[in-house]
Amino acid sequence: MALKKKVTMTILGVATAAVLAGGGLKMYSNAAMSVTSYVVDRGEIVRTLEINGNVESENSKSFYADIDGRIATVYVKEGDRVKKGDLLVAYDNAKIDELIELTNMSAAVDQENYNSAVQADSRIAGLNAEAKRNLKVLDTQINDYQAAIAQLESDIAYKRAQIADHGAALQISLIEWADKPDSEEYEELQKQIASNTAEMQSNYEVIEMQKQLNELSAHLAACKEYKAEMTSQKASTVTATMTAADKDKLEAVKALNEFEAQKKIAELEEAKKGIRAEFDGVVSAVNVTEDSYVGKGGLLLTIDSTENIMVKLNVNKYDIVNLHPEQSANVSIKGKDYSGRVERISNKTAANDIGVDVEIKLDQPDDDIILGLEAKAKVNTASVNDAIRIPMDALNYDEKGDYVYIAGDKKAVKKYIETGMQNDDMIEVLSGLNAGDCVIWNDSQELSEGVNIKVD
Repeated sequence: MALKKKVTMTILGVATAAVLAGGGLKMYSNAAMSVTSYVVDRGEIVRTLEINGNVESENSKSFYADIDGRIATVYVKEGDRVKKGDLLVAYDNAKIDELIELTNMSAAVDQENYNSAVQADSRIAGLNAEAKRNLKVLDTQINDYQAAIAQLESDIAYKRAQIADHGAALQISLIEWADKPDSEEYEELQKQIASNTAEMQSNYEVIEMQKQLNELSAHLAACKEYKAEMTSQKASTVTATMTAADKDKLEAVKALNEFEAQKKIAELEEAKKGIRAEFDGVVSAVNVTEDSYVGKGGLLLTIDSTENIMVKLNVNKYDIVNLHPEQSANVSIKGKDYSGRVERISNKTAANDIGVDVEIKLDQPDDDIILGLEAKAKVNTASVNDAIRIPMDALNYDEKGDYVYIAGDKKAVKKYIETGMQNDDMIEVLSGLNAGDCVIWNDSQELSEGVNIKVD
């Protein structure tokens, strides 16, 4: 059933004009009624939904300080329009150069510390290798000295045993000659025994072997002392020498220090270019002033994009059923029209619980748009092409249904029709009329079947 229709009342009798004059009823013959006409045609019918909203940016970016530094110049103010690439904020480049120099000096110190650690480890490794080599040689030498000493001690004992055995034999012989103490033999034996006793103390071979023994013992003692020193050196260098894991850690620290230094220098060099706009937009907030110091990560300013503009609407629950993503729309901002489409429909009601938030994205926003302004949007919620259509003014209905009047041989002819989609101006006719038929209506008088008409 159509929304905009005229209701026709049933009138008994002939539709004639009558006036009451002089106490009697005077009848006039039917005069032709002037009517407005429309030739039924085929065309598009578009149904729209009109909603008010506000212009907002779809993208907003806040810029943060990428270094610790001093702000030299702020080139924009809140509300300024900027273009992509515009310089917004500049740091004090002289201070940045100082930071770069300090970073390079710190990197040089780190490199020197690394070199020192490597050299120290190399020295310790050398001492450890020296101790290992010397201990191996010392063990051989000690074994040799100990064997030689044992042999000399055995030789000395053997030689002394020989001398003692000879002395014992002389004593036996002396006893045998004891009854002849005045004999030459007895006297000779006494001399040999005295010589044997002296030899026990001063045998040349024994003395020479004892000298060798003393020298070998001294060498052995020196070797043992040096072995103790090398053993201590080996033990201390084993704990001080870097393990494979220690070396990997040292290399990792070196690589990390180099990376951090290079990264910091790169950031500082990049900061010398200043903060630049990444898109066309409007400065919505400025959070720093000139000659102020900012820490890395400090908020500098915020820009709302004008490249991606949306109109944010709040649609009531009765109209939201007619909206769908990608529906086309016409948006009026400051009296200027822009095309767009439904970009997003929220899946929950707004905070005030009186509607659903809807966003329309503009196709081609321009510099005339001011963020925050009110906008009027017309969303094309439905359309039909090549529809048989008539003006809403021509439509009527009664208890039987929708009908229109058409012009037929200078008289109004009533025809019932089946209607389809409509907007404020036109309605689709599904059956009952053909393209080329002429529908008629009168805005001030009601038509009726068979009335004479005059088509304007």
